[in-house]
Amino acid sequence: MQYFGILETKYEELFLTSSYLYFNKEDETITPKELKQLIKTNKDRKKNIAGTVFLYNPVVTPIGFDSNKFLLEQDFDQFDEYIELKAESYITTFKQAMAKQCQGKLVEIKNLFNLVEENIDASQLLMKFNADLETYNSSQNTEFDRDIMYLDAQNIIPTGKFVFFAWGEKINPKEFPYINDYAKLIYDRTVQMGKKVAFVYKKEKTLDGSIELLQFASPVQYSKYKHAINHSIKKSFESNPPVSIPYE
Repeated sequence: MQYFGILETKYEELFLTSSYLYFNKEDETITPKELKQLIKTNKDRKKNIAGTVFLYNPVVTPIGFDSNKFLLEQDFDQFDEYIELKAESYITTFKQAMAKQCQGKLVEIKNLFNLVEENIDASQLLMKFNADLETYNSSQNTEFDRDIMYLDAQNIIPTGKFVFFAWGEKINPKEFPYINDYAKLIYDRTVQMGKKVAFVYKKEKTLDGSIELLQFASPVQYSKYKHAINHSIKKSFESNPPVSIPYE
């Protein structure tokens, strides 16, 4: 499998604004230029993209660079173009889960927030995101550039036949209501469009309860449930399209 993405930078922050997993055929490797051909037109995208995965935010490093150092402090200059990224960390879970059913296909990765940051769920940051999303659809300025930080939730069209939600279990409607509204709009639009929706959820919360809370388990969760979540994600993709599976 190969992982491709477009990195952009603004105000000393790093953003991943587009990304795809490509599940190679046997003995096959593609280039960023070949990736662009696979998504060049709507017809190409419909033919070549199997589905979409929604994550919370990206933690990525281009191939050839140090994952333990901030990219903007390294000699990187390939912004605003597709490059190959390291398929590490949480991406390996999807690599293992989808390899069989998605061979020769792309899976688009979308993030609630495009900011490349490991500790994005700190309250100070979430307060900024929540304030931004309160004013997102107005003429007011947002702290983070709305075009490179956020998805256009009202007009989003997920690609492919399935949409797998894995943005985690930390959305809090009481503390951050506008983040909750933003996520809910994305989920509701996906369902309304007739996509095959799947996710992994905590068994005791129930499937309906997880939808109500918009809590869809993520392989990024470093908790005592990480192994169980990864196992359930892989089990979900034993079906084609994937199905919702509990973990416990």
